[in-house]
Amino acid sequence: MKRYLMFIALLGLGFSACKKEQAAEPEKPTVETIKIAGHDYPKDSTFTVFAQYSGLPKEDLKFIQDEEVFIYKDYLKVLPSDYLTLKK
Repeated sequence: MKRYLMFIALLGLGFSACKKEQAAEPEKPTVETIKIAGHDYPKDSTFTVFAQYSGLPKEDLKFIQDEEVFIYKDYLKVLPSDYLTLKK
């Protein structure tokens, strides 16, 4: 009987000593941003609003971060402040 109790105690101790698996935290989705006049704006919604107000298709727009301008079909430069209300 003592052997069985000792075996059960050691078995319990063995299982409790095992390292518990940590639950993985879900990754937070990162939002791609663009910087205009020192403020960060979400890229997707900025493109959507700019396309809506300018009448230019969203698929043909690019943003050049160094110059802070939108480019339409690789030849027309448009300032964001012409069609967007930006933070001051």
